[in-house]
Amino acid sequence: MRVALYVRVSTEEQAEEGFSIDGQIKNLTDYCERNNYSIIDIYKDEGVSGKSIKGRTALNRLLEDCVSNKFDMVIVWKVSRLARRQVDFVNIIAHFEEYSIAFNSISENIDASTPVGRAMLQMMGSFAELERNTILDNLKMGMKQRASEGKWNGGIVLGYKSQNKKLVIVESEANIVKHIFELYLSGKGYKAIANQLNHEGFQTKKGKAFSINSVRQILLNSVYVGYISFNKLENWSEKRRKGKNPNSIYVKGEHEPIITEETWQKVQDRINQRSNKPAKTFTGHFPLTTLLRCPVCGQGMIGHRLKNSNGDVLRYYQCGNFHYKGSAVCKSNMIRADYAEAEVLDRIEQVVRDKSVLKEILERVNAKIANYKKPLQEKLDYNQEQITRIETNLNKYMKLFESDRISSTTVINKIHELEDELSKLKTASHNIKADLLKPSIKEVPFDRVSNILSSFSKILPKAEPEKQKSLLHSIISKITINPSNNIKERTIKDIELYFDLNDKNDYVLTYGTAPPY
Repeated sequence: MRVALYVRVSTEEQAEEGFSIDGQIKNLTDYCERNNYSIIDIYKDEGVSGKSIKGRTALNRLLEDCVSNKFDMVIVWKVSRLARRQVDFVNIIAHFEEYSIAFNSISENIDASTPVGRAMLQMMGSFAELERNTILDNLKMGMKQRASEGKWNGGIVLGYKSQNKKLVIVESEANIVKHIFELYLSGKGYKAIANQLNHEGFQTKKGKAFSINSVRQILLNSVYVGYISFNKLENWSEKRRKGKNPNSIYVKGEHEPIITEETWQKVQDRINQRSNKPAKTFTGHFPLTTLLRCPVCGQGMIGHRLKNSNGDVLRYYQCGNFHYKGSAVCKSNMIRADYAEAEVLDRIEQVVRDKSVLKEILERVNAKIANYKKPLQEKLDYNQEQITRIETNLNKYMKLFESDRISSTTVINKIHELEDELSKLKTASHNIKADLLKPSIKEVPFDRVSNILSSFSKILPKAEPEKQKSLLHSIISKITINPSNNIKERTIKDIELYFDLNDKNDYVLTYGTAPPY
């Protein structure tokens, strides 16, 4: 029988419980040898949680390979290796059944081909989810208890270091924190503070330039006044901002504060006053936000408004780094919004009107794609030659093993070595094949692109402002600008388009960047 092995271990399990990848593979390999199963591939997710199937590259590859009938059975060490959520477990088993693939967990010794076995597996899946939830509840309980005692639960924070699970002041960083609070009380806003800090050469805890958000987070962090807050947000990954917890913990911490109570309260009062300002009434929109790239640093550009001497509001796009981090990081490099938007729309229309322009673009796109595909295809061909060579050698060693002509230990070790090499080559070949199938490296047919762009051109002018923005972001990868110190000479240079020629023909062009025309 042809089998696929799936193994997984999270970082915590590896460290605390010894669920090593190598140990799982050894147990599974021994089991297959005893049962004369032929191992087709080993799918490994290392350092990955079983909370969901998202981000589990090997598992998703395994599910894809079920369709191509590569193997007859999937074997795991324990049910919990496959999934810890009951809904994920049931869906995975149903996927196996759809393609007539058996499932076996050697620790639980359950045969999924029978009704009783399937019921047992669902029960095991339920227990795996229960186990995970119990672990999480115990962890949260421990963290809640520590927080209620004023203890630090971990994380990095400017001004402190964690020493024996306690916060200890780092004087050089604490001085930056004090400086930020002083600047804010002097009347400076978040952007002005970030700009000054960056000009003065200061950096965040992670060694990056200060931004509006990093300054704001420091001014709102009660750890600096000597308090520990915990569990302000519940189930953030699912509920986002709706997950605010009315029963969060806020207690005096055991660590030494950097900011006095008086300074802290003055800052919070000032923040609250500013947050109660009336909302801005400007209704203009900026559909090219982040599509336009700063001609100096390459950061996405964002909308900016200025009033002229007549009181009219003028729209511009300016560098996002300048806006959020100040002139120490980059200049504004503004470009007029009405000019940029008109130029972009005109260029799209030009492609629609003049078929020779589109033809030239696609010729260059396809030439680049062909050049990109060539080394991939060569590597795939080479891998296939090596796979054939190894499979031939494996057959030779299997015959030697059966004939007892050399030491069985020597033969087994060599077979394992060849199988490991074979597995790596097959994984690499699978990834190359997946790359070759991506729309981004398939030749782009002229007629389909022409039809899509024509339809897009008709829809765009009639769309609402926000819909226009969505449409433009679906067709354009990025827009570069000619650099200049004169705003009048700061013009559109290149527009790079996406091409995703899907069968739905829904004008959402999302894969593969075309070179600029």
